[in-house]
Amino acid sequence: MNVEALRVAREAIGQTQTDLANAIGIEQSDLSRWERGIRTPSDEQLAVLAEALQVSVSMLLDEGLRFSHPVHRTQRAETKRTERKVNGRIELARIAASRLLADVNIDTPFNFPTLDEPTLDGPEQAAEVIRRVWRIPAGPIDDLTAIVESAGAVVAPVDFGYDGVLAAYSNLRNDHRWCFVNTRATDGAQVRFSIAHELGHALLHWERFNAPTGTDAEREADRFAAALLMPRTDILAALGRARISLDELVAFRRRWGVSVQALMRRAHDLQLMTSDQYTRLYKQLSRRGWRKSEPVEIPVEKPTLLTEALNVQRNAHHYTDDELAEVAGFARERLADLLPEHFAPPTRHGQAILSIVR
Repeated sequence: MNVEALRVAREAIGQTQTDLANAIGIEQSDLSRWERGIRTPSDEQLAVLAEALQVSVSMLLDEGLRFSHPVHRTQRAETKRTERKVNGRIELARIAASRLLADVNIDTPFNFPTLDEPTLDGPEQAAEVIRRVWRIPAGPIDDLTAIVESAGAVVAPVDFGYDGVLAAYSNLRNDHRWCFVNTRATDGAQVRFSIAHELGHALLHWERFNAPTGTDAEREADRFAAALLMPRTDILAALGRARISLDELVAFRRRWGVSVQALMRRAHDLQLMTSDQYTRLYKQLSRRGWRKSEPVEIPVEKPTLLTEALNVQRNAHHYTDDELAEVAGFARERLADLLPEHFAPPTRHGQAILSIVR
């Protein structure tokens, strides 16, 4: 049995070992031994375990199944249990989507720079390189998601089960690059910045020797995102005046698809406003109630790779959603829970009662 698959599937439903053990009628110590690989459940126990986790038995038994460690930009404080739940849901969604894309060829016009690319040493320089290599014209980026997918990454909309994380990134060798967007997110400007932030992690930190970690890595990823979405030359030309008003920043948000708060931080970092001016604008922002909800709606961008692949499976290969769930290795309900924009839950009558065979 793949003990990591068992642990990740349990954490993805937000349960402790005790929670799951109680739900299926066994001792916590038994489940602990299973997760540590000391003992293995019987066939009957494995079937009930898989049903409780809403995954296939074959997934729990797949010793070749590999797991990554998603990175994400946290918007709010979260507990370790919440973090494990979010990462678990992301990992399960990645496994499902990867299996659904297994027979689909993805041809892309651009590639990610190699890990030893010396021009990616700093956030500002890396953003300039990416704009040049991916042929992004000067000015606002109209559809960041489309650009990321044009370089071969799959942007997958996933319900993270938590509102405080907007996007995440993960990558395994010989697999797709993955950028996950939380389906609970509603502000497209915040989502775009989070995608750019995760792209910064992918280029500056992922599998790089001597890469910064923790807060330093987060700051670098933020600086990359700001430089990618708001290039220095463009910002200096647009905001390089003695006084910047909040209304001007709102108009900039509308055109550039970035948040007012990100614009303020970028202008401050480029020394276009003093710390006093920054503080004054931030107080105005608070008085208008814009700290949590800024004016001017920016729609969340829609990725296409996974959507098009599923359209091929459904329309050309005539797969039903139940069959696709089987391919993915999950119960249909679980697949709909993780990928709600792509799958609807089946209609069920009654509710199953789980009991384990000792």
